[in-house]
Amino acid sequence: MASLDAQASAWPWRESQFVRCCAVAEDASERALLLEVNGALQGFVVYAREFDDGSIYNIVVASSARRQGFGECLLQSAVDAMLATGARRCVLEVRKSNLPARRLYEQMGFHVDGLRRNYYPLPPGREDAVLMSLDL
Repeated sequence: MASLDAQASAWPWRESQFVRCCAVAEDASERALLLEVNGALQGFVVYAREFDDGSIYNIVVASSARRQGFGECLLQSAVDAMLATGARRCVLEVRKSNLPARRLYEQMGFHVDGLRRNYYPLPPGREDAVLMSLDL
């Protein structure tokens, strides 16, 4: 997961962050769903349940596997898992410049709630995060 994230992001998560979300403990707050094709990891989504909300923390599809519906499949699976635990809303944040991801979220019914100014690092400076949510 860390290797796939490093290929997709200029600021990938640390391996220890992925270890935590893959814990099998019943009380683990974070969960991960993996997408494999022919035994090779092609994507994942990390999510958590927080009070009445579910949160998408990280979603990545390998560049060679994009535009095949895998991102939608991962996102829908995480939303379904949140629904099964009684979550009422799913929230996420996405880089303002990540237009493909924003289009996917909007197609799945997410709406924009606001901006978090200067949230993400960029090579020079910072980038806004778009806050989005979906009522479940």
